[in-house]
Amino acid sequence: MQPGSLALETLGFIAAILTTLSFLPQALRIRRRRSADDVSFTMYLMMVTGQSLWLVYGIVIASPSMIGANVVAMSFVTWVLIMKLRHLRRIRDQAALCPPAPAE
Repeated sequence: MQPGSLALETLGFIAAILTTLSFLPQALRIRRRRSADDVSFTMYLMMVTGQSLWLVYGIVIASPSMIGANVVAMSFVTWVLIMKLRHLRRIRDQAALCPPAPAE
């Protein structure tokens, strides 16, 4: 390992921990409220796509901090996306059971 690369990798791990854990409050809020109504599906879809690309990049440059951070963050973001999809399916199913009343 080159001089200074350990310091840079440590900096990368600290950044990775902070950015990865930033998704945890949203995931916990969804779990606590049992609702993903206020979650942007598009934002999380873009985020998981971007993290997938960062993961590939981290693998190519062999950066443990990038690989680890993106694997963990992708699991949080994927969980939020799954909760959002379940929420959208529940809304669709409820709408199918209770069609709107005809206009007079």
